[in-house]
Order: sequence, then C-alpha cells, then structure tokens
Amino acid sequence: MNMDWKYERNILFTGLLATCLLGYFLGYTAWFGLAFMVAYAVFQFNRLQQLYRWAQSSSVSDVPFEMGLFGQLAQYFLRAKKQQLTLREVGKAQRERFKSLVSVYPDGVVILSSTNSIQWMNDHAMGLLGLKKSDRGQIIDQLLRHPRLNKVLKLGTESAVVVESPAVDSNWAVEKVEVRSLPYGDDARLLLVRDVTRIERASQVRKDFISNASHELRTPLTVMKGYVEMLLASTEADNQPVSHSLQKVEQQVLKMQTMIEELLQLSKLDEGGVENSKATIKVHDLFEQLEEEFQSVAKNKSQSLNFDLSENVVLTANKNALLTVLRNLIANAIHYTEIEGDIRVSCTLNDEGEVVLTIKDSGRGISARHLARLTERFYRVPENNVMNKGGTGLGLAIVKHELERHEGRLQIKSTVGEGSRFQCILPPSRVARRG
Repeated sequence: MNMDWKYERNILFTGLLATCLLGYFLGYTAWFGLAFMVAYAVFQFNRLQQLYRWAQSSSVSDVPFEMGLFGQLAQYFLRAKKQQLTLREVGKAQRERFKSLVSVYPDGVVILSSTNSIQWMNDHAMGLLGLKKSDRGQIIDQLLRHPRLNKVLKLGTESAVVVESPAVDSNWAVEKVEVRSLPYGDDARLLLVRDVTRIERASQVRKDFISNASHELRTPLTVMKGYVEMLLASTEADNQPVSHSLQKVEQQVLKMQTMIEELLQLSKLDEGGVENSKATIKVHDLFEQLEEEFQSVAKNKSQSLNFDLSENVVLTANKNALLTVLRNLIANAIHYTEIEGDIRVSCTLNDEGEVVLTIKDSGRGISARHLARLTERFYRVPENNVMNKGGTGLGLAIVKHELERHEGRLQIKSTVGEGSRFQCILPPSRVARRG
C-alpha cells in the first residue's frame, strides 16, 4: 500500500514556519521551533493512540481520520475489519448449518476439545450417553466412567467400541452403544455414538442358539461315533464297500465333533472378559513345544519349518490360550503351503514395546478382498475351499477372540502367489521380562 504522507508533511512545515517566524520577531526562534516539534510529536502520538483504539474495537463506523497518512491507515483497517466480520458471519452461518444438520442426524454427535471438554452435542447424544445441556464445558472423562470408553477418549482411536449405555438406568430401551472417535478440525475431536441394542440382542440370540445347539448335538454325535466304530470293528475285512462307507461316515462325524468343540470354545470366549492370568510363560518354551508337535507334520510335506528362538521374551498370559492361537496358525500355514515350501515362526519386539509373534509362509497366498473377513465365523476363502473341504472356518475366529482376551490383535498380510504373514501382537503390559 502506497502511503500518502503529504498532508502530515504540509502541516509540519506550515506550522514550523509560522512558529519560527513568531519566535524570530520575539527573539526566541530556536525555543519556539523546539516547542513546536514537541507539541507536534505529542499531537501525532495522540492521533496514533486514537487510531489504535479504534482498530482494536469491533466497530466499523466512526472512522477517526479521513485525510493523510492516518486516513489511509484507517481505511486499510476498515477494509480488514469488514473482511474479518464477513468471514466471522460466514463461519457462524456454517456452524449453525452444521448444528442444524447434526441435530436431525439419527446418531449421537459430541464435539470435544483437545482436553476432552464438551463443546457441543446434539439431543441424540444426550439421550444415549445420559448427558445434560448443563454438561457442556465439562470434561467428558469425568462424566462417563467406563474403562473401554475412556481408552477410546485417551488414545483417540478411530476403531469403534461397543459399551453398555451410560443412560441405561434412565432409558431401558438403550442397552448398548457403539462409540467412535474421529479427528475434527485442528485439535478437536468428533465423538459418534450409535444405538446398537437391537444388533447386539440379535447377535446374542445367534450366539445363544449356536451354544445351545452345540450342547444338544454333542451327545448324539458321541453316540453316533460309538455306533460307527462298533460297526467298523464288526465289518468283515473283505466287505470293502461297507467298510469304505462307514469310514466316510466316521470322517464326517469327527468333522462335526470338531466343529461342535470349536463352537463351544467360542461361546466360552464370548462370555469371558480380559484374561487376568498372572502366570509367566517363556516364548522359548512355547516354540520348543510347538516345534516338537509340528516338525514331523511339516517333514511329511517336505516343508521347512523354522522357529526363531533369538528373542526370548517372558509373557504374562494363559499358556493354553497362546498354544491354541499358535497351533491354529501353524497348522494353517502347513496345510496351505505347497510341498517343499517354507514356514517361519518368530518372536520380536516392535518400537512400541509390543510383542509380535509372526507366522510367515510361502503358500499360495490370499486375495486382498478376503483379508477383512478371514476372522469371521465359518468364513473360508472360496479358492482354498475348493481344494480343502476339511476345515470348519472357526480357527481364525478363535485366534482373534483369544488375542482380544489378552488385549492383543491379529494382523494379516498376504499376497497371492507369494504367501501370507500372520502377526499376533500383544501389548507391552503383557511383557513380564526379556531374556
């Protein structure tokens, strides 16, 4: 911006000339000139203060100056204030529009600051979380005390968690809510709350049905297996057609028994909470036991099964649960890896101090579109299912549940034609010691 200072210059020169002439006639030219300069400086300083106070105010009227350098500065500040006011009005209108849209959103929405204080929430959020309008400005951690919910608020994870509704005492229709935390703006967060009571009830009905059906089928299958074994024992050796048919029946009965046992195991895992076992387990000992169990199976397929025992970590966990997890994964790796393939089992610590148990194979691999569903019950990859009809589709579901009970997670990476990598990641709190 080009500054026009001619107005101030003319005032300075005209005033100084008139004052000096007066001083000259009175015999005090220098003193009169100095007095004028001091008075002029005080005058301009007062004008500057007046301009500063006006610029700091929100008023866009009563512009203090219209001419000269100060007039130009005042016009510059006026334009800036009008632009700021326009932006503020636009921002306010957008916020009001956003709030209007969110108000009719069927799920609960809570806007949290960086300190987890409630900035705004819609009516649905208040109903689902048992909050009141007066709770705005309060820290949500202090209002809602639930371990899993507080973990989401603390870590800011985007994965959803299902918890018991804090409003269940006042609203029996809402038993379970799903909570998800998302980044919002520069340092705020958006908390999305959804009523999943009906979904959870349907899921519980399904689980109860599977559990009850499994219990009811257990006894008939045992009886059937006994009769098949008796018939096989009494069948003459030269009666091959009957013997072959009975063997097929026995195989299917054994498959059904395996499925029933796995379903019952999943039912127990669903009912159980976090594994609180204080027992310590050496990963080195686990690997030695598994190597003894699976080495002969791998050799039958001319496969190379290697266990990396370099990192000897001691874990706080349930030994049988970890054995179940690793047995499932190693058995899958052997089964889906071709003859003379390579399978490696290792234990490492990542940068976050988490324990990573890795089972890597050089098998046929799994297409990326199947990875997200691998841990679903009864889900089997169609391509593999054509070649393998012996599995139940429950192994990886058991693996996932056992890891979750140990506050861990399962990560799967696979490339078709190159192989798969399954990683069981346990939190640092599960590490008792190293070595």
